[in-house]
Amino acid sequence: MLPFYLMYLLFDRTLMIWNYNDFIKRDHKHTRVNIEFDHITKVCWSPDDKALVVHKCMENNIEIYKLTKKPDGTYAGATPAHTFPQHNPESDLVALDMALNGKYIMTCNNKNQLVIWNLHGEILECVDTRHGDTYSARLSPCGRYVATTGFTPDVKVWEVKFSKAGTFEGLKRAYDLSGHKAGIYSCDINSDSTRMVSVSKDGTWRLYDTNIEYEKGQLVYLLHSGSYVMKGKAPAIIRLSPNARTIVVSSGPSLTFYSASTGEMFSTILDIYIGPIMDMFFDPASKLLLTLGDRHVRVFHNMAGYTSTIQDLQQSLKKSTSAGMKERIIDQIKEAKRDLENIKNTIAQQQKKK
Repeated sequence: MLPFYLMYLLFDRTLMIWNYNDFIKRDHKHTRVNIEFDHITKVCWSPDDKALVVHKCMENNIEIYKLTKKPDGTYAGATPAHTFPQHNPESDLVALDMALNGKYIMTCNNKNQLVIWNLHGEILECVDTRHGDTYSARLSPCGRYVATTGFTPDVKVWEVKFSKAGTFEGLKRAYDLSGHKAGIYSCDINSDSTRMVSVSKDGTWRLYDTNIEYEKGQLVYLLHSGSYVMKGKAPAIIRLSPNARTIVVSSGPSLTFYSASTGEMFSTILDIYIGPIMDMFFDPASKLLLTLGDRHVRVFHNMAGYTSTIQDLQQSLKKSTSAGMKERIIDQIKEAKRDLENIKNTIAQQQKKK
């Protein structure tokens, strides 16, 4: 099992790092990293897990920290390696991420400035998102696209273009995701950029098929849409599982899961925190959902994802024509059902212990 890591920011100038593989164990070991004289508002990993890219609040700039490891492979700490020049001191950063290919870093602020940096802290390009106010930005896992949301009722999708030789060629507007009637709080992209989701102030979410060649004039189209219950004043957050089978919307302190296959609501979990959910994300395998709020990270089994997987496989079984294909799909259905049953049994045992 590959080591995936979780970072959690605290306002006491510390950063906590956990290994995903420890979540199923009784003891959750972590590494504590101290950030001197400032606290972090945004953070992301380098693709090789050897460095952190952070945004410091008071200095309002980007800094790269090099991670050090102990002989047993766990993280020992982090030391500053490179500081980027301050870009716009009057703005608040809404997004920070690094491309999986390691070629660039993306930042976006509430003043509508979407910036692509090289790893030396030089600005490759800065564009105006033209949202009025920008609320969020998401970098696709493949590193090809950036999607931005804001006061306007559309998601703007940009392509980060490089030549075959690896030279940066620019940011190009690719297409928009339209249909909402009010500003859009947030959006998300699945692992291969074939699906995108958005959640709006109008009380709805939308799932789009983005498996297109936009340069040939192909258009995105809506797959499913639905409504969610708006709670409190905190912006809603939407996330799409990497395998594009589960949609989850947070509103205030509550979560609602939807099937990306049918658009149907699967379940709602109320009042996870006293305050609102601040952020959430799926693990790379789409099996867990992690939420951040108050002073805690909570980890949930993605039950909706297992159910959607079974539904998708059952539909594939109906369409399959060869005996070999049917046999493989039947085996996959059995495995998915077995995994779901194992999780239900684990949850039941945990509840008995309580």
